[in-house]
Amino acid sequence: MSEAIPIVMQRRIPPSRPHRSGTRRRHRASDAALVSPGASRRREATAPSLDTEKLLATSARNTPESRKNADRSVRAWIDSTRTKSDERHVQIAIAKQLQRTVYEIWQRYARIAIARGDSAQEAWRAAYQEVQARLPGEEEGARWLRVDHWLKGYKDEHGKRFPGHPPTGLNAEAAKWEKQFLKLRNCQSEWIGYRAACCEGRTRPVAVPIGCNNRMCTLCAWHRSQVARVRVKQMFDRLHDPVLITLTVPNKAAIRHHDFKLFRQRVLQFVKQYDGYILGGIYSLETTYNREHGTWHVHAHVLADCGASLPHWSQKLNLFGEFGYAFNALKLRMEFDWLRLWSTRWGKEPRSNASATDIEGDRYLFENWVRKGRTQPVKTRYFDWTEKKWKSRPIEGLSDQEFARRTRWNQYNRIVLDVRRVNDREGAAKEVLKYITKAAHFCDVPTAVEQFSNATKSVRLVQTFGTWYGANFDAEFDTDHLDDWGQLKCTCGLNMWERMGTFTRADVEIDEAGRAHLRRTFDHKCRGTVARPTIRALDSPREEF
Repeated sequence: MSEAIPIVMQRRIPPSRPHRSGTRRRHRASDAALVSPGASRRREATAPSLDTEKLLATSARNTPESRKNADRSVRAWIDSTRTKSDERHVQIAIAKQLQRTVYEIWQRYARIAIARGDSAQEAWRAAYQEVQARLPGEEEGARWLRVDHWLKGYKDEHGKRFPGHPPTGLNAEAAKWEKQFLKLRNCQSEWIGYRAACCEGRTRPVAVPIGCNNRMCTLCAWHRSQVARVRVKQMFDRLHDPVLITLTVPNKAAIRHHDFKLFRQRVLQFVKQYDGYILGGIYSLETTYNREHGTWHVHAHVLADCGASLPHWSQKLNLFGEFGYAFNALKLRMEFDWLRLWSTRWGKEPRSNASATDIEGDRYLFENWVRKGRTQPVKTRYFDWTEKKWKSRPIEGLSDQEFARRTRWNQYNRIVLDVRRVNDREGAAKEVLKYITKAAHFCDVPTAVEQFSNATKSVRLVQTFGTWYGANFDAEFDTDHLDDWGQLKCTCGLNMWERMGTFTRADVEIDEAGRAHLRRTFDHKCRGTVARPTIRALDSPREEF
């Protein structure tokens, strides 16, 4: 019996074209490993990009840095194509997320209050829930007015005083967050209509929203920033040499109300040291949250009106044995003065009446700090000719112990400070007043929202100083006639606007440009579609309460 021949299965690659065409075969990418060394090989192709500035580069030869820059260019292109309507949709989504977070905080305090089993707290909570019940035929506004009077107390028409029932303990925290949730939920549910009396119906009535004025609400915060930017732009014409200064401090694990109060004091002390150079300006406190480490970063953006321009890049001087740029000397002097306000290592007594190039004040301490700083670098700067900008990279050859020692010295003896000349005034105004959008980065973290809300309560985050303090703006600028998207303008140009009344959200529509209008034409006698609360629910408070 003959030996059986084993059967070997082989995969045959069909030709991509008929043999008669005379062309060479082309293989799929998955069949690259099956191609014999003598067969034709497909060249590694790169995916073309229609627009390298707007689309992600998909070439296999891309480096992580190039992919990062491509991703940044895509985000910039998306932001440039975003309309006002798109921005509003994003703001509404963030506001809804903030509502859910505040609701979670409110319910958490309510559950803890119930779990404590305190009889006094339970009695107050039962009475509060009974008062919140709607009476027969009572409007929603009248109900909340009655509940508010029950909490705070009131006087009737005869002058009789009825005491309130304020909450205490955990009930107070639950009631506080409940109030914030209700304000956020009712934000922009009512709109004020304005009619152009000079155009006789040729101009479509516009609507201005009634916000909740919550500091973390993106809808209200964006409106406040627009009003503030208009005012800052009016002051730009009075600037001599605008300079943008950024003052920072190390990250903190927690923030308190005292931290913002102390930071404002230190900013004013720093500005006072340069009162001979910084004439006036405006500063804003900005807070960012690091989600990975759970830390807070508080810093200030100062838009300063300086009496002289910053040193030019061609100006050089000898700073304690090393020849360098005069601008770097000024920046080191400012950094040292800002560091001394926060650290006792180099003294805390502030200087007075410093000029733009004054580096002689406290010469011994400043010289000692500069000389030690020169021996503790961990990075070196180089110019990238490909991207046409300066970059930094770690110094090669440093041991781990030496690197850790230098890093520790820089952490305790250096502080980040940035000084730059203002070339784009529109961008500078946005940089100073962008603090209102930072809450969107942590609106889904209940612990961060609670901590930020408690720390920034009744804190002034934007403040003018110097020659800008108490400045009077143009009389024509009227905040009542300013909506979220610019000053109201009618067809004839006279801009004689009159208030119609309060309307519901269903009566308002927003066009492509983001401007709010009333959906239909109302009669001149219309006073709105929102029923105002009455006081009839308080006629017999003893029976109702």
